[in-house]
Amino acid sequence: MLEFIVKYWIEVFFGLICTGMGVIGKILYEQHKKNKALEKGVEALLRNGIVQTYNKWSEKGYCPIYARENAVRMYEPYHILGGNDVATDLIEDLKKLPTEPPKGKARSKGDDTE
Repeated sequence: MLEFIVKYWIEVFFGLICTGMGVIGKILYEQHKKNKALEKGVEALLRNGIVQTYNKWSEKGYCPIYARENAVRMYEPYHILGGNDVATDLIEDLKKLPTEPPKGKARSKGDDTE
């Protein structure tokens, strides 16, 4: 028995290494799939936040500084994650909006907390 183990130890050893590499490869692939799904989910949430911010403040005709900064902070990771479609135009349009409400149109209670 010992002679068999000594004679074929290299084959057994490399067989175990190959099996271990296969298991590790499968685990890494599954982790990669989960990471991609998380990236896509975060990207979708960031895009939704950008669109909601744009819709709210473009309708009001102005965008306070804090809302603009928040939208830009959402856009930066969104862009890094691969999102770069309509959100780019929305951010640029938001940046063009004034930071104060138009003259003659008083802020109603809760305008910037909705």
